[in-house]
Amino acid sequence: MNQTQLSAIIEKARTDGSDTLDLSREKLESLPPEIGSLTGLVELDLSGNQLTELPSEIGKLTGLTRLNVRNNQLTALPPEIGNLVNLKGLFVQVNQLTELPAEIVCFTQLTRLNASNNHLKLLPPEIGALIGLTWLYLPDNGLTELPPEIGRLENLTDFYLQGNNLETLPPEIGKLTDLAELHLDKNELIELPPEIGNLTSLTVLYLRENKLTAVPPEIAGLTSLNWLYLGGNGLTTLPPEIGDLTGLTGLYVENNQLTGLPTQIGNLTNLIWLYLEGNRLADLPAGLQHLTHLIQLSLRSNLLTDLPLEICELTDLVFVDLAFNKLTSLPQEIGKLIALNELHLNDNQLATLPLEIGDLVELIDLFVSNNRLIRVPETMGNMTSLERLYLSDNLLTELPSEMDHLVSHDIVLLSGNPLGN
Repeated sequence: MNQTQLSAIIEKARTDGSDTLDLSREKLESLPPEIGSLTGLVELDLSGNQLTELPSEIGKLTGLTRLNVRNNQLTALPPEIGNLVNLKGLFVQVNQLTELPAEIVCFTQLTRLNASNNHLKLLPPEIGALIGLTWLYLPDNGLTELPPEIGRLENLTDFYLQGNNLETLPPEIGKLTDLAELHLDKNELIELPPEIGNLTSLTVLYLRENKLTAVPPEIAGLTSLNWLYLGGNGLTTLPPEIGDLTGLTGLYVENNQLTGLPTQIGNLTNLIWLYLEGNRLADLPAGLQHLTHLIQLSLRSNLLTDLPLEICELTDLVFVDLAFNKLTSLPQEIGKLIALNELHLNDNQLATLPLEIGDLVELIDLFVSNNRLIRVPETMGNMTSLERLYLSDNLLTELPSEMDHLVSHDIVLLSGNPLGN
């Protein structure tokens, strides 16, 4: 769209008294001053253009409640933007902004702000004036710290900060007691402030891929928490207080340095998903049999030499991953896990499988490759739901005839075994 066409559209919108104007994806490189004549506008969409700046006349659109300038090439916002005191939604993501202007202090009606995918290093202290904010989206910037004024955003329910360079959080974070979701994945956090425990409304907490070595005991205060993501840190233990989070349905602590788990983890009786892969667990605590709602359990890539019998009491399990451990045998009680659809046992040291494995008649995928199996039980022929059975790279010289129907349907992968013809 050229400037002549743009001016004509602006003039038509003015004479028509339009309250909305959509100029998105028009390859605009600039806006004419005439944009300031549209004083009746309530919504203005300038997204997906090539704008490098906004004219000062944007400040005349004092009736705007929604301004969308995402996906442009803006390097700054003009100070006149502070005149837009009725804004409820401001969307400036995917630009080249290095700061937010101090004039945002005037945005007391703002409820949603998205400034993700810019080059913000700091937030101005004036951010604390946005007391109407419920949703603040700041991922993928270069933020190194948060100002203490962030604690004034007491109506905030959703706070997204993933993909920044935060090393710490201010104690004032604990004042955001209405927060339901806090996203802090992919930062540089080395610790959490004790005040994190004040976030009693929090239901989801993402802390993956940081540099945490400990979780503070104050986490016990997060009594509304349903989902906790701690993967990709340097945790060696979890605090006993983790057991106070009895509302948890998902706990993800994969790819840490855990050498043990507190017995209090058995208190998490509402857990449905438990992911512990990529740690250094050589054994598991007593009490896991209380996790009776567990559907998915991953213990992949640990140091387990046996499977505790308590795991075999979790009869709702549908997915279990025990690959890349040091298991030498399985208990016959594994046959109790009759709801299993997928079982990973590959890359262990199993020489045999118990007869009772044939009771897992709901299994669709069974992975037992790269073990030391010299035989498999004939009861595996009962697994009529199997679609994939991986037995490659073992020491099998024959299969029981009860499995012929599985082999004939190309369900069984047997490469790397010394089988006869």
